[in-house]
Amino acid sequence: MKKRITKIVIAVLTVLCLAEGFFLYRAYWGASDTMRMVQKIRNIERAIQTYYKGDVDEDQLETYTYKGLVAGLGDQYSDYYSEEEYKELTESTEGVYSGVGITMTKDSSSGEITVVNTLKGSPAYGSGLKKGDVLTKIGDEEIGKNANLNDVVSKVKGKEGTKVTLTFQRGDDTKEYTFTRKSVENPTVDTKMLSGNIGYLSISEFDEITVEQFEDGLKDLQKQGAKSLIIDLRDNPGGLLSAVVDIADDILPKGKIVYTEDKNGKKKYYNAEDDDQLNMPLCVLVNGNSASASEILAGAIKDRDAGTLVGEKTFGKGIVQGFYGLGDDSYVKLTYASYYTPAGHNIHKKGIQPDVAVKDNENTKTDEQLQKAVEVLQNED
Repeated sequence: MKKRITKIVIAVLTVLCLAEGFFLYRAYWGASDTMRMVQKIRNIERAIQTYYKGDVDEDQLETYTYKGLVAGLGDQYSDYYSEEEYKELTESTEGVYSGVGITMTKDSSSGEITVVNTLKGSPAYGSGLKKGDVLTKIGDEEIGKNANLNDVVSKVKGKEGTKVTLTFQRGDDTKEYTFTRKSVENPTVDTKMLSGNIGYLSISEFDEITVEQFEDGLKDLQKQGAKSLIIDLRDNPGGLLSAVVDIADDILPKGKIVYTEDKNGKKKYYNAEDDDQLNMPLCVLVNGNSASASEILAGAIKDRDAGTLVGEKTFGKGIVQGFYGLGDDSYVKLTYASYYTPAGHNIHKKGIQPDVAVKDNENTKTDEQLQKAVEVLQNED
């Protein structure tokens, strides 16, 4: 037990060194503060060992000690990742993972974990799950409103060939699904041709594979005769900054895409570097679930007058997170900067207003936002 306590204390102090600047209520951690914290951790460990009746998973206890420390920042985007969790995260951003193929999000107001979509060809595709269905259980484990989205996603994923049972609620109805996990390549880009030589290209998230999928999809639409383009970023929660910058570079002429500013006022600029650009009329569809990297792309297109934004105000996540190694293959993710659109706007908790506002009417089968984008492009001919 002493070795376990020592290991926890060393890692906690490492995290403190990285997170120190984020604790607004203290200017520094003094020696007395550190010793008091160490002693309290030891006291909690002794109390658990002496009085707790249930089984103790020491690895989980250690992990949640670190998670609790980072959670004390009060920042929903900062988190601690064990070696296993970080490995799963990097696999997901590569766009290939073993799971069931359900894209989920955490509702900012209710705290519920809800379905965004199911991936074509995945175990969940065609199951009947719909956007907005609320995940209530994984196996026998209840999923509460305080559940961490990353933890939930990690539990849904697993070794290929294993089964997982998920329970979802839709209104007053509850339904249980059992899926067999398999290797899933996330198709983050989908394309189709619309009438009037209009190409349609949706991006579900920005992973490493998204850039290639975007470029291949755009080339395919152009071969089919597309003279104008609709990019659909609705319900896209974001993803990798590098991926969205590369895609924006394909669309925009030379110039600013986005820039970040850290706690010390240091700015970093991301620019379109080459002469390649879209060279066709463009509409971008956005809604309240278009967040982070989606807003970077939408903001750059709007500020650079490269297209027309159609739909609803975006989510409003104008901050950037980075991963910092702790020396043992675990990582802490911390918000380290704010980002700004080319015109200098930080849209955090504000969102981006579309050029043409169209509300999504869920009571009709017609996609009125898409229809309006088609109309805008037709009027530009």
